[in-house]
Amino acid sequence: MKDTYERINNTCIVILTFIAITVALIYTKTVLIPFVISLFIFSVSGPVIDWFQKKLKIPRSISVILTMAIFLVGSFFVSLLVVKSLNTFINGIDEYQERFTQTVEGSVSLLNDYGIELNGERIRESFRELPIFSIFKKLTGQLVSFISNAILIMIMVLFLIGGGATSEIQNVTLQQVQYKVSKYVATKFTVSFITALLIAILFFGFSVELAFMFAVLTFLLNFIPSVGSIIATLLPVPVLILQFGFGLKMAIILLASFLIQFIIGNVIEPKLMGENLGLHPIAILLFLLFWGLVWGIPGMFLAVPITAVLKIVFSRIETTKRFSRLLEGKLD
Repeated sequence: MKDTYERINNTCIVILTFIAITVALIYTKTVLIPFVISLFIFSVSGPVIDWFQKKLKIPRSISVILTMAIFLVGSFFVSLLVVKSLNTFINGIDEYQERFTQTVEGSVSLLNDYGIELNGERIRESFRELPIFSIFKKLTGQLVSFISNAILIMIMVLFLIGGGATSEIQNVTLQQVQYKVSKYVATKFTVSFITALLIAILFFGFSVELAFMFAVLTFLLNFIPSVGSIIATLLPVPVLILQFGFGLKMAIILLASFLIQFIIGNVIEPKLMGENLGLHPIAILLFLLFWGLVWGIPGMFLAVPITAVLKIVFSRIETTKRFSRLLEGKLD
């Protein structure tokens, strides 16, 4: 009886602790999200800085400057091209509205021919009343917020790098965390870049509008496991419909995009990832939903590396080893 009460008591404590931590994560996300992102950037930039030092014999201070400069220039270049693509889209809203109207009229006429009565004028009016410009205003505000957070993240990364090199870490657990995270981020970056490059070649080859923006979104969304590649494949569909209609060219583009995502995500990426992070797909999906609920879209991007870190930490603590094995999908 005593053992039963102890188990119930421990279970209740664990549940209450989990709820308290979740609430704390939600209320402190403004600070924690930039900090966690800076930690992951540090875990990846650390080996690059060490490589500059050891292989090219460059002093550490210059290696740090070179690494951060490469990151900043690349981010600025991509952001500039994305903003240009968005401006092109905004300037062409009237044209897209006209195309949409024509598409709606054609679809309504076709459905009416088959005996399905629809009010085309009401559908067009509903579209005109959509708060498109207010949505873009919100997106602009989010972009400014993202830029300010990016500056904060870079400052945090500089302080972390100034604290010491990743090669100086002596703790075994921290070494394992750094290795797993840096390998995951580096592999995911490579795979996402290859996917985005192939999508860009496909879209530019067919002269798809906003091709570069869709390529960049493909790169970013591929960091979200499982769901990201599906969203990246479906995002261009409205533009493809407005540009090409329901024809053969649209079907070819969608099929090719799906094959690129499927082959790279299910064949090439597992081989590059090797032993992977030791996480069961169901565990990844559950934590993807959890971190998405807690931290929104940034949480979905960070879900896998955070869960991998938790698994490593749990495996080092005697009382949580069973939970670590559960994340691996081992139910024994």
